[in-house]
Amino acid sequence: MEKVLNKLKDIGELLLLIVIYLFIPQFVGLFFYKVVKLSEVTSLYIGNICVAIIYLIKYRDMFKESIKKYFSNFAKNFGDSLKYWGIGLALMYLFNIILIYLVFNGNISANEELNRQAITSYPIIGFISISIVAPLVEEMLFRYGLRKVTGKTKYFPLITAILFGGVHTLAGIGLSLKELLFILPYGSLGYAFGYLYNKSDNIISTIVSHSIHNTIVFIIILTVA
Repeated sequence: MEKVLNKLKDIGELLLLIVIYLFIPQFVGLFFYKVVKLSEVTSLYIGNICVAIIYLIKYRDMFKESIKKYFSNFAKNFGDSLKYWGIGLALMYLFNIILIYLVFNGNISANEELNRQAITSYPIIGFISISIVAPLVEEMLFRYGLRKVTGKTKYFPLITAILFGGVHTLAGIGLSLKELLFILPYGSLGYAFGYLYNKSDNIISTIVSHSIHNTIVFIIILTVA
């Protein structure tokens, strides 16, 4: 009975993370868009920042302990963050090259196109949201919260890869079901992060990996633009 109750508690915790992630940006974003009269993109970014703040407050003790653990052996832990990001990146770009040039006639994913437009139009708040907020929020959802439900199993990296990749293709499904193929590149990165989380048991390790990836992508997009 105790195991069942603990598992229900873990499921409830994941559901709470999802509810915060889905609804806070909508309510906060609507306020800043309708009342404060900010742009729709800026309002949504502010909503996402609020999600990150809520997560940080709610899990402040966990974050403090994780940061302390990460920096207690910084060289090794940062090296692992770089290593598994590099592996995920290599697989991601391999799948992207195959899909973009063999399936999509040189076109990138709809999600990537939206990100590029937002970054070039709103670089400052875009940097905060993409390089800092998104890694924290997404790692709490797809790694921390999800693994509480699945447990630390060998299947966790695959499960989180599919879900992580799936969410990042939602923007383009309305355009074409072929967009689902982009689960492969996004999922590759998700798999690497999931494997790292299983290995390290430290969410900071994957947040750092995710932040490195998003920051480099951000810089490349601004440079090219």
